[in-house]
Amino acid sequence: MNKDEEIRMLAARFMAGETSLDEERRLYRYFSGNEVAADLLPMREFFCSLSAMMPLEKPETERKRQPVRLLSRQTFIGIAASVALLLAVGSLLWSPERQDYCEAYIYNRHVTDPATVMKEVDGTLQSIHGNDGANVENQLRDIFGNE
Repeated sequence: MNKDEEIRMLAARFMAGETSLDEERRLYRYFSGNEVAADLLPMREFFCSLSAMMPLEKPETERKRQPVRLLSRQTFIGIAASVALLLAVGSLLWSPERQDYCEAYIYNRHVTDPATVMKEVDGTLQSIHGNDGANVENQLRDIFGNE
C-alpha cells in the first residue's frame, strides 16, 4: 500500500471519527507538506485549519506527572541547620543584664547609692530589734508620723 492510499484510508476513518491522536497528527503533517496528491487537494485546507487548532505539545493527561516538591531534602536540612545555628548564637549573645542596682526613697529622696540604702536598711532593722516591746501599731505611727 502506498502513502497516498494510506492517507485516503486515514482521511475516511477521520471523517467517521475512528482515528487516534497519532493518526490525526499524521494526517495534519501530510496535508501541511508539499507532496499532496491531486485528488486530496480539496481536503488540504480543511486539515491545515484543524492542525492550526491542535496544540503543539501533548495534552497534560498524556504527560507523565512528576510530584511537585517545594524544597528538596538537602535544602530543608540546610535551612534547619541555619536556623539552629542562629538560635544557638543568639542565645549565647543574649543575656539579661545583671540587676545590681539599688533604688529607694529615703525621707522623700530618691537614692540609688547602694551603700546609703544598705546603711538606712541596717539602721531601720536595728531600731526595730532594739524595741522589743514595739508592736505593729507603734511601728506604723513611727513610719507615718502620727501621734
